[in-house]
Amino acid sequence: MAKNQVVAIDIGTNTAKMVQLELSSTGVHLINANVVTYADAAEQHQAVARLWAALGNTPTRRNLLSLFSRNTTEIALALPRFLVSTKRLGNLPVATDDQLANIVAISAETELPFRIEEAIFTYHDVQQTSEAMSVELISTRRSTVTDYLDRLEQTGVTASAVIPSTIAIAEVAAKSGCTAPTFIVDIGAEQTDFCFMQNGTLRFSRSFRLGENHLSEQWTTQFISELQRSIAAAKTSQKTNNLDTTENAGDLAPPETEAELWLCGSGARIRELTTACETALNIRTQLWNPLHAIEQYGGIDTNLVSTEAKAVLDEWSDAFAVPLGVALNAVNPATKVSLLPQEAVETLTQTARQRQLFAAAGLGVLVIGGILFGGYTLQRAQQYRSQALDTQLSHYAQPMAIAKAQLGRELAITEMLTHHISPLDILHALSEMFRDRTQVAWTNFNITNLHTPETARITFNLESASHNGINALLRALSRSDVFTNVQAGEVTATTQNRKQIFQVQVRCNLTSSAVQAFAKKRYPMPELPTRETTDAEPYIDRPALETLEKPKNEEKK
Repeated sequence: MAKNQVVAIDIGTNTAKMVQLELSSTGVHLINANVVTYADAAEQHQAVARLWAALGNTPTRRNLLSLFSRNTTEIALALPRFLVSTKRLGNLPVATDDQLANIVAISAETELPFRIEEAIFTYHDVQQTSEAMSVELISTRRSTVTDYLDRLEQTGVTASAVIPSTIAIAEVAAKSGCTAPTFIVDIGAEQTDFCFMQNGTLRFSRSFRLGENHLSEQWTTQFISELQRSIAAAKTSQKTNNLDTTENAGDLAPPETEAELWLCGSGARIRELTTACETALNIRTQLWNPLHAIEQYGGIDTNLVSTEAKAVLDEWSDAFAVPLGVALNAVNPATKVSLLPQEAVETLTQTARQRQLFAAAGLGVLVIGGILFGGYTLQRAQQYRSQALDTQLSHYAQPMAIAKAQLGRELAITEMLTHHISPLDILHALSEMFRDRTQVAWTNFNITNLHTPETARITFNLESASHNGINALLRALSRSDVFTNVQAGEVTATTQNRKQIFQVQVRCNLTSSAVQAFAKKRYPMPELPTRETTDAEPYIDRPALETLEKPKNEEKK
């Protein structure tokens, strides 16, 4: 069986994630994953290029030889939920699949939030009774999809599917055996996706603009308030859907008694957030790791993942719900939900037909070539090339073994001598600047991507009794030899213990010389004592050789 592969790409606010799945006769295998972080949206193009290069591909379009290959690679792109509009279309007449597509297209003209010429839409979650049908209409602006596709086209990558992020999250949850009423919350840098799952099906979704980049003392309160609104909207939508499909009402029981809240995404790592949500919402809350859930329940094999990709997954696995779900949805024709424009679909179909024609032509050329040259001549040529290659390799075997051993020793020594920055180094540097805690204090310390100092990001809050105190410390940070790109947010005032304090969130990066600076701090060079000669020191003359040897005649006496 030919191997087919799916590459899912999720372009976020500060990170771009990639997952590569392979379908073979033995099942579905996760063979690659990667994450690229960036601080500016202008760097998204370079981030996608780095993700694509990590697959072993150059940032160019597929060459002619790929047309002869039976193996196919599908590129699926995630579309954020806040760019997508959803609406339940109820009371549709009972129809076949082909008829239903035409009925939805007609109904969409009056139900879309924008003009039909500007829209791309599809539908899923088809529910049917003996008298009516209902579907979930998913739509977005054509310009939005085109913008995301252009980001890939700049790298030479052509997407074959555009899948909404909440559809992807629901796909992973369904593969994880999620049947009980469950609220899944994927917390990103700027946006949070909210999904309500029941009986393995997505029943409601929304997105709100609040993520880990908005971290402050009021963040948790606002976040929980948005969750309360989302849960209330999900229950209201559920009751409406029950009225539309009364025969299935027994399958959509109210979630109050058995509902669970799952938190995932990089923002879910915020300390004590799980406990705060469970206490405020009175819903059993847990951290959800989509990769571990897929490994346990979804039957996906991860044994083929490289060492580098495994390290990425160990660090970011709880934030891979969207790219994993995009890949799984793309390989499942029964649940695939794509907002790819129709003209792009037709282009891909035409390309696939060309690939089949070229493959057939290539097979014909190979058959004719085999008949003309004969099996015996081909076998002899292969044997000759194999022997010649073995002879050449034998000359390089010993030098390669010596060079490999020497390189291994040098790499081991380099690794031992290389200083690795730890959070303690950064805490110590900040503590030296913030000595007077009566005037200013720093809280909510957070470090990301510290394993790569060039892209590490440090975030913390400053509190002071005055603006001058905050400004003084910001100037100190700017003059530091280890911190750079110091950015302060808006200064807010609040009252604690009847005293007014000022708060500000600070972000910064590490300088290129930070590693050396921290190394000098942790491992200072010892000062060797120097010896100075003085006139008081006695001089001992070397004894004469005669005094060390006795005359032979004296020994005889």
